[in-house]
Amino acid sequence: MANVTIIVNCDDAKDIDRIQATATITNLNSKQVFRSVKFIKNTLTEVVLRGAYKITLDGVIRYIDKNNKVRVRTFRSTTNFVSITGSNDTHLLMQTIFTD
Repeated sequence: MANVTIIVNCDDAKDIDRIQATATITNLNSKQVFRSVKFIKNTLTEVVLRGAYKITLDGVIRYIDKNNKVRVRTFRSTTNFVSITGSNDTHLLMQTIFTD
């Protein structure tokens, strides 16, 4: 087992207040799918089996932009391959793609 920590990054944001999203973590070998919504601010940590994964995020982000305006926007983010190995944490920075 290994920890994967997903950190959501938004270039528009001065500060990310909250993320309400579903992370879908798919093992590319076994096709096993994990889903999680346990974001704390912009970070989610899950324990998964070691292996190769595809990770997608779909949801809503609330943040303060560079003009100090509170914004709420829908977003997606995806990575087609990430290798989660060893006993150390794997940290993955995922960039928002706004869909609104």
